[in-house]
Amino acid sequence: MALHMLEANPHVKLLFTDVGLPGGMNGRQLADEARRQRRGLKVLFTTGYARNAIVHGGRLDPGVELITKPFSQAALAAKLRDILDASREPGRVLLVEDEVLIQMLATEYLEAAGFKVNAAGSATEAMNKLARVPGGLDAVVIDIGLPDRKGDVLIEEIRAIFPALPIVLASGHNARDLRASFKSHDRIVVISKPYTASDLITALRSLGIKVVGH
Repeated sequence: MALHMLEANPHVKLLFTDVGLPGGMNGRQLADEARRQRRGLKVLFTTGYARNAIVHGGRLDPGVELITKPFSQAALAAKLRDILDASREPGRVLLVEDEVLIQMLATEYLEAAGFKVNAAGSATEAMNKLARVPGGLDAVVIDIGLPDRKGDVLIEEIRAIFPALPIVLASGHNARDLRASFKSHDRIVVISKPYTASDLITALRSLGIKVVGH
């Protein structure tokens, strides 16, 4: 019923659901399916039980919040307002690039397109920042050649926690082979280095990311 209502009402921006639902699908499964159908949908869970009933790897997905039972109407209203207000802020991109000049240039491209950029110079730094960006992330841009491990390995680590997070993978040598490798992967786009601002923005748009500065 909820999924049918969501499909019939494209203006809905937030799903509020109990984790424990009657029937075959629980709140976590409902939210996962709803977010597959509607990218960017915000989710607020409520539960009187353990937090680990709705988290992946001990963390909430980007765009997902939790309010525990019992809660007051005022607390619920404040939580909903915080979530909806956060959704009006600029999109957020995690840029994972170890070459300083390229990182600076890509940051300039992304900021000109209206994004707020969090930069990391290694896979380890990226994983540390991943769950700490206020309001979550809209996308990740990753260089294939990182100092501690390759970008495709980092993608596997990210997808284990956030399976639907859009990713742009940049490569200076084997972009064609990488495109073939990730052809069947949902929400991953490979671009060749050196890339232009247009290349990067086009890749993000192809992943369904709204670009406000272009």
